[in-house]
Amino acid sequence: MSTWKPRYFDIGVNFSDRMFQGYYNGSSVAKHPADVDRVIERAQLFHVDRMLITASTIQESQDHFALCSRYPGALTSTVGVHPCSVAREFYASDESGEPTDTLKPEVDTLLEQLKELTVEGHAQGHVQAFGEIGLDYDRLHYATQAQQQTMFRKQLEVIASLKHLGLPLFLHMRSACDDFISIIKPFMDQGLLGPGVVHSFTGTQDELEKLLALGFFIGVNGCSLKTEDNLKVAALIPPEKLMIETDAPWCEVRKSHASYKYITAYPNLFYPEIEPEPRTEETVQDLLELSLANGNAPKKAQKQKPAKSPIKLDEILPFPSIKKENFEKHEINAAKIRQEQKVPESSVAKVGELAYPLIKSRNEPVFVGYVAEIMCELYGYKTEEEKAKFVDLVYENTVKVFGRK
Repeated sequence: MSTWKPRYFDIGVNFSDRMFQGYYNGSSVAKHPADVDRVIERAQLFHVDRMLITASTIQESQDHFALCSRYPGALTSTVGVHPCSVAREFYASDESGEPTDTLKPEVDTLLEQLKELTVEGHAQGHVQAFGEIGLDYDRLHYATQAQQQTMFRKQLEVIASLKHLGLPLFLHMRSACDDFISIIKPFMDQGLLGPGVVHSFTGTQDELEKLLALGFFIGVNGCSLKTEDNLKVAALIPPEKLMIETDAPWCEVRKSHASYKYITAYPNLFYPEIEPEPRTEETVQDLLELSLANGNAPKKAQKQKPAKSPIKLDEILPFPSIKKENFEKHEINAAKIRQEQKVPESSVAKVGELAYPLIKSRNEPVFVGYVAEIMCELYGYKTEEEKAKFVDLVYENTVKVFGRK
């Protein structure tokens, strides 16, 4: 197994979320600079070769094309409107700005725009799925059941009219399984839809069986792995029907989750060791030779207590882990360490205390390996060969659905 490396396809990343621009909890003041590129580079460092950027609105669907064009072959996107976004996207507002139960007069124009974006993005190689569409009855304060059901049907009609593109579906279903199936099944029975994944699955065994019976893949992330009951259901997903995701910046695997105990610290099979970058422009040997050439004999080594670094690494991965409000303080500490250790400003550390920090409570695609490791434990895989075969299976099956060249 010494030459094997994992390959990951994170099927759910929300790079339009303002957290990746440094804004949290509705704040108008950024806690740190925009860092999408840093986040992508970190994910790629640990073999997250492909990421599917999920759209929640028409504007996001369009905006993602530019990011995909910067990372050809690595980033692709969806087109669609999330069930929690349909009220503001498609329904008229009252005097207070709140959505009503009346569709906007231009709803057909908006749906045509979705269709055109799908065709355009598909032709450019950016769009690999239609979604995120579906039903979410856990968050009815964003959109009512009736609003969600109406726009789920209308969006399915859009993708059904584009059957010739062969695009898979990226689906959302929370506490709405029976209604979800009653709406989508007639389209499937007519052969109007391609394959699809029900992502971020948090349902029951009965719901899982119903979705599998329709041929859907099941997407799993931290929200799918919170409780012991969640874990029992997740273990029932056939490995050949599983896809893994982060849903970043949401749905992280937290310490309070029942699944957290299955995660082991770097380096391991899921996160192979990364060779650290040189700290200085000259190696220690170069410095020693330079000192001897100047007539300086090496001094006898003296035991010194190493200074405690002000930068704390994450418990699992080899990166600093900081609170969002401490970003500026972290940068000052990192600059001091660079100066003390004579690390040139041009040197970019991949791992270690000078690497770009993780932001606590913000999920990133680099964490998708956690989901893979947890699922291996739930499936009872013991050997490295079994685990490697599983990781390869999930990657290859995901590429078959969402990896059109």
